[in-house]
Amino acid sequence: MADSIRIESPAEGAWARKARALDRYRWRLLRERHAWPGAALRFCREALLDLAFGIRARLGLARARGESESCDFLLLQGAPKVIPLQRKKHLIEALRGAGHRLLETAQEEPRAVIAGCMLARPPQAVPLRYFGYAAYAEWLVGRYGPRLLINDRNGSLYSPFLRLSLNRRGRPLVHLAHATTLESSRRLGMTDYDYYFLFGQSSLDALRARPLRFGDTRAVLSGSHMIDRAYDLPPADAALRTLLVLGVGPDKEKEAGYRRTYALLRDWAAGNPQYRVLVKAHPRSKVPFWREAAAQHGHIEVLPADCSLAEALGRASVVVNIMSNAVVEAALARRPIIYVNAGDDHDIFAQERFFGGRIDSVAELTARVSWAENHYHLCLEKAREFAEYHLAHGVRGMEQTIELLGRLLRGEAVPGQPLGGSVS
Repeated sequence: MADSIRIESPAEGAWARKARALDRYRWRLLRERHAWPGAALRFCREALLDLAFGIRARLGLARARGESESCDFLLLQGAPKVIPLQRKKHLIEALRGAGHRLLETAQEEPRAVIAGCMLARPPQAVPLRYFGYAAYAEWLVGRYGPRLLINDRNGSLYSPFLRLSLNRRGRPLVHLAHATTLESSRRLGMTDYDYYFLFGQSSLDALRARPLRFGDTRAVLSGSHMIDRAYDLPPADAALRTLLVLGVGPDKEKEAGYRRTYALLRDWAAGNPQYRVLVKAHPRSKVPFWREAAAQHGHIEVLPADCSLAEALGRASVVVNIMSNAVVEAALARRPIIYVNAGDDHDIFAQERFFGGRIDSVAELTARVSWAENHYHLCLEKAREFAEYHLAHGVRGMEQTIELLGRLLRGEAVPGQPLGGSVS
């Protein structure tokens, strides 16, 4: 018989203690980047905004509606604009295909919460600064009645109160990583979940190395829920001479270092028309740089938005990565990786450790492409090692995630490692 999970009901005063801990955490976050005066000013400004939310939430309780339903899984996306992107389409289809009732909604901003009367009175006293967060979390859990809530948004201040609202009903909060947790984003310091599903060992190592974490969790190396057997591709033929460039997000595309890197790749492509160059854009990017380049050079192609990453990898013989999480899938799909970066950003993926030094000139890129063609099998071996470091369960990531979520839904324990917080 499988071991059972234990969800402890919050003790008296749990909501107030959580609020005080959040104050300490947010202060320390500010002090990481600002001197005392600047941190104090920002802390007071954030507190005033939170107080306004709390006051409006308390006044709005009288207008709140009591509608409710129930489901097995509630998938809480980070924002309404994320849902149309359908990033978790296959996960949703798999869970529903397994016979589970899954509902999907998105975390709303305070203004929408108040306007929609998405509020329910928390079961315990909450300081006014955090009343709005706690009331919205209580409303979400009461409105949808999930047996398990799957959280998507990193760093959300709602998460600690969602966990309390769920735990008092004996239900768990699972945070599902949508990328590796290697970057320095402050949002990754939030770890107040019952279970934190991570891509692999490198993600757990990175979280452990963070000096500031809020809340305790159980880290589960589930692999990537976005990866299935579509990435189990045979090695390509080096003679194919097709490079796939993995684009970065629109915020990074505005930075000087990434603009220089894009220009380097375009200049290389312009001087090597014997190679086909495909560009896989970040889901949020319109890649104007590469569309202009494709208009000038017939052998450069921006892949359509409906072309999946697996399909793009299937057309490539070599992958060029700058700083995209998709490099993990590329390595898993048995494609040689070339790390190109003309900027100053830290190599968070340890690409140089596996694929050789960073490329920051056209001449170096020409030499590395030639070397990869002549040492193709060695490049494939390095790609395999890289994928294993970053990704547990390989192409079974989706299957493993579905299995683990199903076990938690049945109240069965799943393998994991405790990860404590430095603030809790």
